[in-house]
Amino acid sequence: MTIKPKILIIEDNAVNAKLLMLFLEEAGFEVIHAIDGHTGLEMSRTEQGINVISLDRIMPDMDGLDVFKALKLGPRSWNIPVIMLTAALSTKQIEDIKFMGAFACLPKPYNKEKIVNTINEALKSRRKN
Repeated sequence: MTIKPKILIIEDNAVNAKLLMLFLEEAGFEVIHAIDGHTGLEMSRTEQGINVISLDRIMPDMDGLDVFKALKLGPRSWNIPVIMLTAALSTKQIEDIKFMGAFACLPKPYNKEKIVNTINEALKSRRKN
């Protein structure tokens, strides 16, 4: 039995979350979903074996950047690659997010191949470290 890599999706939009989950499950990943930043942070503390986190940049209540900063301070989540997904990106925002330590920053609407390839790259980079 092969263990599937576990991906935590932190996404407040139900349609976007379902689409991402479909893409990733079809690609052979185990997927768990948090409906907001607070829930995502809690799941990062309690769920075992999270390999990559997909994080929405713009969310109500707790913004994706705030979630990202908290993840990087967490004792169990600081080394998990984070892929930021967002509809509101300027070149400066992409550079800022990558400077903060995100593995990648991808635009919406979603491109299945790009997302799956980026997650696979994140998994490979994590194995090397």
